Formats: sequence, structure tokens, C-alpha cells
Amino acid sequence: MMRVAVPLYIRSLMLLVSLLFSPVSLAQPPAMTIAYAEYKPYSFTDNGQVRGIEVDVLTEALSTRMQIPLQHRVLPWKRVQTYVRTGEIDAYVAVATPERLSYASASQEAVTFGSVSVFMNTTDSRLETAETLTLEELKPYRIGITAGSGWAKRNLNKHFIQPAYSTSSLADMLKMNRIDMIVENPYIFSYHLKQFAEDDFTFREIPVAGQQLSLLLLISKTSAFADILPAFNATLRAMKADGTLDSIHARYR
Repeated sequence: MMRVAVPLYIRSLMLLVSLLFSPVSLAQPPAMTIAYAEYKPYSFTDNGQVRGIEVDVLTEALSTRMQIPLQHRVLPWKRVQTYVRTGEIDAYVAVATPERLSYASASQEAVTFGSVSVFMNTTDSRLETAETLTLEELKPYRIGITAGSGWAKRNLNKHFIQPAYSTSSLADMLKMNRIDMIVENPYIFSYHLKQFAEDDFTFREIPVAGQQLSLLLLISKTSAFADILPAFNATLRAMKADGTLDSIHARYR
């Protein structure tokens, strides 16, 4: 049987048609990539899985309820911000500063919240009647902070601070009276304090006034997902109303 040669342009056209109508064209849409710092309990890696308050909230809101495929990544914090600024990564969760809003759009609803408290040994009678403290009132004290804290760099630059690389190290310093207090986010401190459950270490907490922060979803203005924020805000409001947000936060207390 004689074989008929098919011109190259026809073969190319047939290949294009087959690709357009093949199962590949029905594949999942591109995933939205969200990056985080290693910042327990807000975001962290656990046996290769990305977990935390922010991760759980965004998975429920974006993936489960809004049906947007997600990819979660934990990276050094400076790199997270750089990648969102350049558009290599779609979004991250943070306070909406003017500099960040120059390249990203922020949600109106908070993914989660942050605050700052002082933690002192219960054997220390100083400030035992204080219900809140100002930053100015912290100046006479030796303050233990987590090394690399951006908040401490901005707010405690005129204070005596002693950095440490872990909450357990800060707790040891407080027990040995090498510092007078630890200044930290209560969620972070309480989460890490679980390791001292059988220790004789006890503390009291005093909130620092005016340090309540809303952590928002910041999406790169060049992201293909830049237009989802109205629907995302509505979803978070629904999660707040039905108790889902409180339930997620309770997992990490």
C-alpha cells in the first residue's frame, strides 16, 4: 500500500490540535504560592510539612472554601519579602507597612493577630500590681528577646536587651536572674513554654500597651491572584462568624 507524505505544516497543525484537546489541557490551574518564615506557632516545618496558625487559616480559606490550589513554602524572612516584591512568590502574611504596600495589596480582614507581653518570674515582686506596661516603663529592666526580632529592633533600641536564639534559652536566663523579663508574643511564648510543663518555672504575664498587630494577607500586585482579596475578606468573615478562626488558634495554645 502506497504511503502518502503529509506536509510538515499539516503535521504541526495536527500536533497543536492534539495538545489543545488532550487531557493535559484539563489539568489543575496553577497553584497560589504563599511563603512564610520559620516562626512557631504561626508558621513552621514539621517532618517536611508546613504547619502553623497562618498555614491552617489560609488552607481553610483559600484551598477548602475558595477552591484555590496552594503551595506553602518556608524560607528566610528577607527572601520571602524579596520574592513577593519581585513577583516570584504570590503572597505572605505580615503587618501592612507603607513599604510593603508599594508592591503588594493587603487584605482588610486579619489572617491572625500579634501582640506583645512581658513575662516575669513569679518570685520577682517588681511590677506585680501592673496590669499593662508602656515601652517607656520597660527601660529600667534587663530584657530578654529572641535574636533577630524586628519588633525589638524598632521598639527597644533605647533599652538594655539581651538576645537569645530560643525561648528555652530565654527561660533559662530568666530562671538564673541573668535578665529581669522576657518580652515576646504571648502565642509564641506559650507555645514554646509547653516544654517546661514539668519544670518549676512559673511566670506572670503583663501585656505591653499599644502593641496589638493585625497580620494581613499581602499579595503581590503582579500576581495572577491579585484580584481575590474581596472574596478572601468575605471568607475570613464567615470563618470568624462560624468559630473556625477561634478553633484554629486554639490548636496552638
